[in-house]
Amino acid sequence: MTSLVIDDIYNNTLTAYAISAAWELGLLERLESSEQPVDLAGFALEQDLDAPSVEAIARGLAIAGIAVLSPGHQFATPGPLFADTWAKKGFFYWLTRGCGDLFRSMPELVRNPNRTGDYVVRDYKAIGLAARDAGFSYVDPAFYKIIADRGLRHGADLGCGSGERLIKLAGRDPEFRGIGVDFAPGAVALATDSVASAGLGDRISVVRGDATRMAYQPEFGQVDFVCCFMMGHDLWPREECLASLKLIGEAFPAATDLIICDTYRSDLPTTEQHPVFTLGFETAHAVMGQMIPSLDEWNEVLAEAGWQRADVIDFDLPPYTALMHLTRERPGA
Repeated sequence: MTSLVIDDIYNNTLTAYAISAAWELGLLERLESSEQPVDLAGFALEQDLDAPSVEAIARGLAIAGIAVLSPGHQFATPGPLFADTWAKKGFFYWLTRGCGDLFRSMPELVRNPNRTGDYVVRDYKAIGLAARDAGFSYVDPAFYKIIADRGLRHGADLGCGSGERLIKLAGRDPEFRGIGVDFAPGAVALATDSVASAGLGDRISVVRGDATRMAYQPEFGQVDFVCCFMMGHDLWPREECLASLKLIGEAFPAATDLIICDTYRSDLPTTEQHPVFTLGFETAHAVMGQMIPSLDEWNEVLAEAGWQRADVIDFDLPPYTALMHLTRERPGA
């Protein structure tokens, strides 16, 4: 029995890579949308892919029940775990593509002599795509409701990733204006391309900036809300977070709303089942030397930073993730 469990761990590791590859190559989408079994060789020919490799990826899905292969592996259909995989595919992409180099290099990265400078390499474009997929399904509807209910029309997204959140807001409101801010060049390039592809370059700008050291710029003067998704933990530890939040308030003097959505520390014992993302997220950030605060720690520092808590929404997916909506009086009001 023990040997079989270890065999499953090995095979499921491969399945994680197969999920990411199948999503990026369009095979997952084809399985999700097709009413007929997917001809794997035909799909490979259509997409200019190596057919044996496509079959191998499909086997990686099939061994975990995500797909079902016909005899001879010519055709594939969704398996009993396909729907759950489709819903959570972004988390696998974050793990294997966004943080793939980090986990591959973990033995080197935990050695103290190597932990200097920018010692961690992650694919921030892949992380942005993964976050966009997870957020669209679970987090964004709550965010959009806050924006609509509060009548907010000019936003800044710190750590904007793909820029998708601002693009969606602009699509909902023809008067909306947005500024995307990200420190990672790959994310800035992705967001810039996404905005241009959406034809919104006249309403959304993307700039490179560090959310931990925000400073006022003239284009920030009309911003009425600031949001920060899935990177608020980068502001910590506590005193640094407090200083960064105060700088954000000063950089956007007209902002009345601050919306932070972030995954917080679970403190789960190893004897309990861990949901998707939690262990990967906490392990990656431990290797990166980045503190992950608890929800209580977040609440304490936000109160000190001069923002009033309007609401906190806790999500089941991503697990241990909360959207914290803060407000303040408009300066001079």
